[in-house]
Amino acid sequence: MTDDQNGFGVPGPDDRAPRSLPEFPMAGPPPPVGTPPPGTLKKPGAENWPWWYALVAFVGGFIASQMGVLVIGAIWIAASGSKFDALQDDATFVVVASGVSELLFVLAAVYVARMSGGVSFVDFGFVRAPFLRTVVRVLAVLVGYFVLLAVYNELVHLTPDNAPEKLGATTGTMGMLLFAVLVAICAPIAEEVFFRGMIYRALKNGIGMWGAAIISGLLFGSLHIDSTSTERLLQVVPLVVLGIAFALLYTWTGTLYSTIALHATNNAIAVLAFAVKHDSDFGIVLAPVIWAGMMVFCAVGHKLTDPDRKQPPPEFPGGTDAVLGYPHSR
Repeated sequence: MTDDQNGFGVPGPDDRAPRSLPEFPMAGPPPPVGTPPPGTLKKPGAENWPWWYALVAFVGGFIASQMGVLVIGAIWIAASGSKFDALQDDATFVVVASGVSELLFVLAAVYVARMSGGVSFVDFGFVRAPFLRTVVRVLAVLVGYFVLLAVYNELVHLTPDNAPEKLGATTGTMGMLLFAVLVAICAPIAEEVFFRGMIYRALKNGIGMWGAAIISGLLFGSLHIDSTSTERLLQVVPLVVLGIAFALLYTWTGTLYSTIALHATNNAIAVLAFAVKHDSDFGIVLAPVIWAGMMVFCAVGHKLTDPDRKQPPPEFPGGTDAVLGYPHSR
């Protein structure tokens, strides 16, 4: 009761009880300067990559690879005393520079992907899909591509590619080994991660499957142009078609293991054909061995990938607190 209620000016019981002050939110430390407002940060995960990530990754990867080759060339010249003009004829240098270039493209893709947060192998397509169905679809695309290649070859009469000679495949056993490893192991993994895992995936988010497949195929072929001669440009056309086929196969199967397997198979066949043409017994044995190893790699990797994401997949260097992937059945 208040003093008005008891009439004696004596505070009532309610007036003597302490009154709680209104609560205000505690002020935390201010965010760092330049921090975007809440809700404006991009979400991690490949399904959230904007289309322009593909452009940034391609340009950044190209610049990084060229800078890497220049650095290796400078070191090579300083160590061997050879001239810069002679480097293109040094098969060992070409193999080393090509391998470093492949690695830098992959690192560029990972760096761009991390612009929107954490990234894992799942984001680049290392997920499990129905095994037998995937194998059948890989074989179907392989046969279809070789049919188209045979028809194209009859129309334009392709000249032999001189890339094996540039990579030292004719310089002996070690040259053939380095050539086969680069072409049938390094290239299938690195190029699939970059072109299908990043370029195609980001483009598809923005312009759809067909547009992304065509553009990523054109970019894939363009990086194999080392001459503007008519013969070389005609040789690149099947690579553009193959790049489109890789992208469609990736969507058809939902896993990057399928495109790596197809890429490795195509390149191993090329190594075998070159070895047969040049009577290289070592190459004839090496090509099937490398192909079998790549198939085991794809099968085992596919088997060890958890389809339900019950366990977080292995992460790229740098880690992430939350791993977000897109469904393997997409």
